[in-house]
Amino acid sequence: MKKITPSLIIIFVTCIFTSFAPLYAQESFTTAQVRDISNRAYERAVIDLLDGAKESIVVSMYVISLPSKKNNPIRLLLEDLIEARGRGVSVTLYLNTRFRDIDKTKIRLIENPALKRLEDAGCVIHLMPPNRTLHDKLVIVDSRYVVEGSTNWTISALRNNFESATLIDSPELAKTKLLRLELLPVSTKPQTEEPRGPLYTENIAETLNIPKTLLEDKKYFSQMLTYQDRRSMDLYLMLLAHSHITDKKEFFVNMESMGISLGMPDTWNDTDIRRKVIVSLKTLQSQYKVIDVRFFHGKDAWVEIIDIHGDSFTISSSLIKATSDKELSMRLKFILMIKAFLKTEGKDIGSVSTSEITKRFHGKRETVKRALRDLRKYEGNVE
Repeated sequence: MKKITPSLIIIFVTCIFTSFAPLYAQESFTTAQVRDISNRAYERAVIDLLDGAKESIVVSMYVISLPSKKNNPIRLLLEDLIEARGRGVSVTLYLNTRFRDIDKTKIRLIENPALKRLEDAGCVIHLMPPNRTLHDKLVIVDSRYVVEGSTNWTISALRNNFESATLIDSPELAKTKLLRLELLPVSTKPQTEEPRGPLYTENIAETLNIPKTLLEDKKYFSQMLTYQDRRSMDLYLMLLAHSHITDKKEFFVNMESMGISLGMPDTWNDTDIRRKVIVSLKTLQSQYKVIDVRFFHGKDAWVEIIDIHGDSFTISSSLIKATSDKELSMRLKFILMIKAFLKTEGKDIGSVSTSEITKRFHGKRETVKRALRDLRKYEGNVE
C-alpha cells in the first residue's frame, strides 16, 4: 500500500477545486449590460433613471445630505422621487442613521423636513438602527436597473469627488439586491401613516352622483348582487365618494383605513385587512373593470376610477356609510338605488311592477320581491 504524502493531498484537492470551479462561476455570475457612470456622469444617469421609472424606485444610502440651498443637486434628486410617486411609482428608501466623522446637522436626513415631504408623498422609509451601519450607495429602478459604487447623495460626491459608479441592466442582479434589502434589520418610520380608522366614511358629501349604467348594465351592480359580492359594491361606492370629495380620478388608498371603513373588525391585524381589500380591488379591476389599480411595497394602493359614460342619478351617502347587513342588506341597498334612479324619471317605485324592475335592472325575480318587502319595512321604520 502506497503512503499518501502531503503533496498527493494537495494535488487531489487542487483537482477537485479545478473541476468544480467552472460550475461555481456559472452559478455566481449573471448576464448583464453595464455602463460606467463614474464622476460627473453619475448625476445625469440617475436623474434619467428616476424620471423614466415606471414601477418602483429603491434607494439604499449611507449619506443623503440636504443643505439649505434650493437648487442643490440632492434636493433635485429628492424632488424626482416625489414626482415619481405622483406618477404612481412606488418609492422605498433605506437610510443609515449612524455617522462618525460627519457634520450631522447637515447630513442626517432623518432630522430634516425633507423626510416629511417624502413621507407625505407616500414614500416608504426604512431606518437602520443606530447601533448598525448601512454603508450602501445603491439605487434600483423597476427591479431591473442597478446603480452601485462609491457615490453618496452629497454635493461633494456629485460635484467634486472622484467617485466610481456603475449602471447595471440586470433583472437577476436587481432581484438579489432587493432580497438583501428586505432582510436588513430596519424599522419603518411611522409618523405619517394614516390613522387606522373609518376615514373613507367620514366627511363625505350628503349625496353622490353615480352613472345610471351601473344599474342598467347587468355586468355591474346586478352581477354583484347575483354573486353576493357586497364588499366590491361597497368598496366601489366609497371609491366614487372619495373621488368626488377630492375631485380626483386617481389617488392613493390606505388599505387598512379602507378595510375599517368597509366594516372589517378593528381587531383584525393589518395583514388580514390588507389581504381582503386587495382581493376586492382586484375584483373591481379584473371582473367588473371599473377601476385600474396598482399595488406597491408600501401601505397604499394607487387607484384610477374608469369613466362610465352616460347620465347619472343621485344617491344618499347613507348608502355608502352602511357597511353591514344590520344597517342595510345588499338587496335593500340595491333597491334603494333603483328607487333613486326611477325618481329621476318621475316614477315612484311603488307604481312599477316587479317584472318591470326585474327585466330592466337584471335582478332575479325572487330577490327583487324580497328587496321590495325589505324596502316597505325599512321605510316604515324610517317614518
